[in-house]
Amino acid sequence: MSTTLYYFSGTGNSYIIAKEIQKRLGNCELTAITSIWNLDNIAAMAENIGFIFPLYCMGMPKVVLDFIRKIDLNNAKYIFTVVTRGGKGYQGGALKQTREVLMKKGKKLSSGFYIRMPDNYIPLLKVPPKEQQKIMFKEAAKKVEKISELISKKEAIMEKEYTAFAAPLLYKPFIKRVSQIDKGFHVTEKCNSCGMCEKVCHFNNIKMVEGKPKWQHNCQFCLACINYCPKKAMEYKKGSKGKERYNHPDVTINLYTKI
Repeated sequence: MSTTLYYFSGTGNSYIIAKEIQKRLGNCELTAITSIWNLDNIAAMAENIGFIFPLYCMGMPKVVLDFIRKIDLNNAKYIFTVVTRGGKGYQGGALKQTREVLMKKGKKLSSGFYIRMPDNYIPLLKVPPKEQQKIMFKEAAKKVEKISELISKKEAIMEKEYTAFAAPLLYKPFIKRVSQIDKGFHVTEKCNSCGMCEKVCHFNNIKMVEGKPKWQHNCQFCLACINYCPKKAMEYKKGSKGKERYNHPDVTINLYTKI
C-alpha cells in the first residue's frame, strides 16, 4: 500500500526525518506542504498518510494547521504524525491538536510520535553545541528506525504529552499574531544585499527593496531567513544577538531553496 509523507521544515530537521522515514518505508512519496498548501483543491490519494513538522509553541505551524484542515483525506486509512522538537521531556500539544483537527474531518490519527532535534528558535534559546547535535542526530536516527517499523505494521501508538493541557495558553496568542510577528526582524550593517533571505522564504514574505529585505507580514516564523543568512546579518529584536545560527548540516542553502 502506498504512503505519502507531507512535511514542513523550517531549517531542515523535519525534512531530514521525512527523508529517512521515506527510505525505510518503500513505495513512499515525499511532498513539501509549502509546494501545494495554497492550491484550491488538495486530495491525498495514498492509503497511508504521514504529517511531519516541527513543534511551534506547543502546537502545529500555522501552515500545517491550514493544510490539514484543507486536504481531502477520504482515501486515507492510516494517518500518523511525526513532530520534531527541541528541549527535553514530554512538552507539547501537537498530537492532541492533530487528533482534534482530524476528528472534525471524520478521520482518526492512528499514531503520533516526537523526535528530539537541535532547536533553531534562536530569538529565545541557544543552539546546542556541535558535539551535542551529533548525539541528538544519532538518537534521532535510532528513533526513526523504530517509528518506521511501527508505521510499516500500522501500529496504533500515541506518545505521551503531559503538558498538552497547557498548550492553548501559549499556542493561541502565537497563532493569532504569527503573520505580523516579522515586525521584529531587522538587518545590521553586515547585510551585503545577497537576497538569500528572499530565496529561502517559502511564503514570499520577504522582498528585496533597495538592496535590503522588506517583510510582507505573511510570516510563518519558520526562522529560515535568520538561520540561513550567510553573513549572520539578520536579527530578531534583541533575542538573537550574539547567538549561533542553525540549520541541519545536511540541508544546505541551495538544497533548502528547493525543498
